[in-house]
Amino acid sequence: MRCNGDFVGTSLVTPVASVVFIAYFVALAARTLVYGHSAGFTPDVWTGMAIAYALLAVATVLVATSATEALTDARAFAVCLTVVAAVAAVWVAAARLHSATLGPFQTMFSTATIVLVVLLFRGRILLAWTAVCANTALGVLLGPITGSPTWLSAVLPRASFTMLFIATGAALLLEPQIRELHALSARRRADRRGVQQVRDDNEARDERIRRIDARVRPLLTKVLSGGPVTDDDVTDARLIEARLRDGIRGRALDVPRVQRAVWDARRNGVSVTVLDDGGLAGLDTSRADAVVDATARVLEDELAGLAGGDVVARIAPPGRDPIATVGVVTATARRRVEIAGDGRIERVVQT
Repeated sequence: MRCNGDFVGTSLVTPVASVVFIAYFVALAARTLVYGHSAGFTPDVWTGMAIAYALLAVATVLVATSATEALTDARAFAVCLTVVAAVAAVWVAAARLHSATLGPFQTMFSTATIVLVVLLFRGRILLAWTAVCANTALGVLLGPITGSPTWLSAVLPRASFTMLFIATGAALLLEPQIRELHALSARRRADRRGVQQVRDDNEARDERIRRIDARVRPLLTKVLSGGPVTDDDVTDARLIEARLRDGIRGRALDVPRVQRAVWDARRNGVSVTVLDDGGLAGLDTSRADAVVDATARVLEDELAGLAGGDVVARIAPPGRDPIATVGVVTATARRRVEIAGDGRIERVVQT
């Protein structure tokens, strides 16, 4: 089974595993319906079984997805609590039915055990056995009131405990290998991100070259053909040179809305400097985009209608606060807008 080179082909992110997951729970639902009708489930028993079914489905999704990464504490605790709650719901339903047999409920108990086995292999051995102990305690408390003489066998099923002990031993033996596979998977994902970043950089560079070519070619063609060079041509050449510098020195801010605003402002006589000192490298994509959007919006607003002065838009070096600033100096005012790492305008300093 292929899984894009990542660890654990049985993760629900793969189509085959998703089909297996869906098929299992469809079969579980069908079996519960058939046995429930045969056993004469009452509405309150059906409600308890439906709650248990939903909780076990949620627990399975939580423990089986993101299998290429280490299971987080929050997710592991959620799995544990969800399984215990599902088992409690099954025991309450069995007590409400008060039947001599617990057969209609066994598959739900077995499903809870399967989820805990997966939790064991996700490296949460102590937590999984804590859930087993909690489920056993629930069975001891609620089993006698079910009216079934076989309740103790349901509380301590030999097959389930055998599977749990075997899974625990296997998880302990395989823990170093599983940890190494997770590390390899993380490294593989990092490598893929690096390759994608190189591709994105190349595409951005090619796009800049195409934009520059579209503006420079007509001017160069005019010069080569011996046509007259006007003052507007000289101005355009200087603007093109400045835009080229922006693409090199202010790479993160080399976006269309900034390009348009800066081009128009420079044509109106405003001195605009765009700098990127690499501070966005430490942010995730969404936060970096938020900072760029906020900086571009502030820069547009500051340049709108400005007929002179100096404007500097800068992405700070990594670790600096604020992460971005837009400074404006005119004959009548000095202003600096500071932008936080989440794209908020942190403060405006004006003198």
